[in-house]
Amino acid sequence: MKILLCSSSPRRIELLKTIFNEFEIVKPNFDESKTPLSLGRNYPLIQAKNKLFSCKNLSKPNYLLISCDTIVFINNEIIGKPKDKSDAFNILTKLNNKTHEVLSGYCFLFNDQYHENLISTKVTFNNLTEAEINDYIEKFNILDKAGAYAIQDNEKSHLIKEINGSYNNVVGFPIEDIKKDLIRLKLIK
Repeated sequence: MKILLCSSSPRRIELLKTIFNEFEIVKPNFDESKTPLSLGRNYPLIQAKNKLFSCKNLSKPNYLLISCDTIVFINNEIIGKPKDKSDAFNILTKLNNKTHEVLSGYCFLFNDQYHENLISTKVTFNNLTEAEINDYIEKFNILDKAGAYAIQDNEKSHLIKEINGSYNNVVGFPIEDIKKDLIRLKLIK
């Protein structure tokens, strides 16, 4: 079986290495901005499906295509990646001292077998001052992260008070759930 990861995310690449020694990385070929935010909680699943099917032409017999998308969701609003540092400040202020959901949708395609799943993790932020938020924005690379933060930075930044669910889901690739589904579908042992 040949594995194709329909993502160029360094975090997803590293996590997939915990399951597969060898796989190819394929950059999805579609405009993510065209997916309507009105999809709400289903948005990451639709985005993952769009990514996967934009790479489908590369699929051959015994190819496993894997795709994933992650968003932050609070008060029925999708929080994507910040446009700039000012937008990051607004996003982190919105998440400050509150609980939000991190939703990841992922899908597989193997021959004609299609599978999808949506994973939710609840994340609660500490009560941060404006200075602490600004300090975080200056110290860490947040512009390519949904919700303007990376859980991997928490040991140094102390943004997060509590996580209820998959840590790797908050990283952006719920590898434990992905592995369970691959085993259940008899695609790996």
